[in-house]
Amino acid sequence: MTEGNAKARELQTRSSLNMMSRLSFMMFLQYFVQGAYQPVVTVYVLKTLHFTESQAGAFSAMLSVGPLIAPFFVGQMVDRYFATERVLAVFHLLGGVLMLALYTQTAFWPVIILGTLYSVLYVPTMMLTNALAFRHLRNRELEFPWVRLFGTIGFMVPAYLVEFWWLWGLEGETLNRARGIVFAFSGIVGVVMAVYCMTLPKTPPEPNETRKYAPGAAVQQLLTKHFLALVVISFFIAIAHKFFWFWNSPFLRAILDSGGIEGAYEQSLSSIGQFCEIFVMAGLGFAIRRFGFKWTMVAGTIAYAVRCLMFAAVFSLDPAFSGKLAIAIIGQALHGFCFGCFLAAGYMYVDKAAPSDLRGSMQTLYGTFVVAVGLFVGGFVSGEVGRLFSTGTGDSLTRDWTSIWLSCAAFSSVCVVLFALFFPGRTPTEESVVA
Repeated sequence: MTEGNAKARELQTRSSLNMMSRLSFMMFLQYFVQGAYQPVVTVYVLKTLHFTESQAGAFSAMLSVGPLIAPFFVGQMVDRYFATERVLAVFHLLGGVLMLALYTQTAFWPVIILGTLYSVLYVPTMMLTNALAFRHLRNRELEFPWVRLFGTIGFMVPAYLVEFWWLWGLEGETLNRARGIVFAFSGIVGVVMAVYCMTLPKTPPEPNETRKYAPGAAVQQLLTKHFLALVVISFFIAIAHKFFWFWNSPFLRAILDSGGIEGAYEQSLSSIGQFCEIFVMAGLGFAIRRFGFKWTMVAGTIAYAVRCLMFAAVFSLDPAFSGKLAIAIIGQALHGFCFGCFLAAGYMYVDKAAPSDLRGSMQTLYGTFVVAVGLFVGGFVSGEVGRLFSTGTGDSLTRDWTSIWLSCAAFSSVCVVLFALFFPGRTPTEESVVA
């Protein structure tokens, strides 16, 4: 083969710049919507709405309950009946309206109900944007991480717009009352995303007259050892993932308070994890080719455990404020490895494991255990662990941060061992990826 022919073949396996740009902006808006509120939602419901730890845990769980109601319905729609971009547009439009309504509520039950309805609409869109991107990328293993990293950037941007514009200079109760703006911000961008979805590449159901009923065929994939191990362990990792997001903002708030800093900086500190995630996502394709799916994902589970151990050390070692902040920042940076090496790699693996006409259902099935069931259970677990290690109320409230984070560290360590033992080192699917 001549050098010219080799270059021509290489170009044929690359997506166009136009396609990469369109899919990247889709990911940017998709995760901008979530990044507006997720990093600080626990601080908001605890300090502004004065929820108890258990109530906050219930609300956090409800944000993941949506796909439990219809885990296969969305995948079935895009696999057999409706174009993916149109389903995304409808879900984001309705979700944006619900988020704007949530901004106006302060009582427990209205917040719970609106949060539940919102999750029904938003969480499936995370799997659908993945499926749409996989459908249109020519070289998924190398190009998807680059497209997905724009989702990471989108998740980060709201932190700086909110904290260094809307909340800048606010402290105390004035700050707490103003934190709810994140829901309005998310709702507005959700509506913008709905409009943009109508411009995305047309993604109709793939024709296949001989295929089986999509959800049933997707469930049959559980019979394969590699997929069953991935789903079960991902469920437990999702609990640890929710634990981090639930307690991260109150934990950062406690560190800032220990240094006498009253302003809103939790969201921007949390964004350090997304900065690291950008570099991890950029190198994820190479890591999978070099080390394989198994050891790339083992590294992700190890990062979950190490991060929790570092957070546990902040108040147990009790260094000066600068030391506390430094440990917390390093722990935030590990989020990039947690998300990229495990969750993002997991979605890539599912795409390789699924038949072409089942990818929507398979992504939804995996998302059900990772984004829905695991995060749903994780919300309640997080709230109850916090309640167990908290004493007092109001201004006299004290939390045992060492015990809170050691609980998650122990749980994550078990996940490391289980994944290393039960996920196959090589599978037929992986051999096609690294060949």
